[in-house]
Amino acid sequence: MPRAWTRLEDPHAARLALNPAYTDLLRLLMTREWTAAPLAAAAGQALNAAHHRLGRLQDAGLIRVTRLEARRGRPLKYYRAVSDALLIPYHLTPLGSLEDLISLHEDTFSDRFRQAVVQAGVPLVRREEDIAVRLYRHAGSVVMDVTPTAEHFDMHDLLRPEAPALTVEWGTLHLTREDAKALQRDLHDLLGRYAARGGPHPHLYRVNLAPDTSE
Repeated sequence: MPRAWTRLEDPHAARLALNPAYTDLLRLLMTREWTAAPLAAAAGQALNAAHHRLGRLQDAGLIRVTRLEARRGRPLKYYRAVSDALLIPYHLTPLGSLEDLISLHEDTFSDRFRQAVVQAGVPLVRREEDIAVRLYRHAGSVVMDVTPTAEHFDMHDLLRPEAPALTVEWGTLHLTREDAKALQRDLHDLLGRYAARGGPHPHLYRVNLAPDTSE
């Protein structure tokens, strides 16, 4: 956790920092200095668009030019974020509710996660017409899931050694508060243990737990 936070006070800077197209650049620029071309490639953006956004981020005081590299023609600019820890007050954002704030935090990752699930699951499909949604009663509740192999698919099949390292489970657990807190701690410790190992292949994960107040 960073020890010193840079608190944004300008609503315009806050809006830029929360705009996904600008956030993608800002995230990378918070890790190290970049020139425009490799930065645009890493963010999956067109170079002209990235140049324009870099200018706006610089004007808003969110990034700066760290150095110039001499070359024929214009010197090559290196950019970096002004801080590696930004605090963006909710009241400066254009968001209408706290639910919107949570959605902003989750939506970009959710899109990446859905794409990754599809890519990992495609090899399980034998026939396209077998892809289906299943709605069925299981263990006292009704479950909805997606199957790549019609009615023959079991989520436990994903645990086989040859299957992709993929989990897409969600649902409702009926727990005491003590058990819910124990589960929270266990998940935290488990993720921390695997995060400490490191490894060559990035894997997305998503673990959410919250009391269900819908009833």
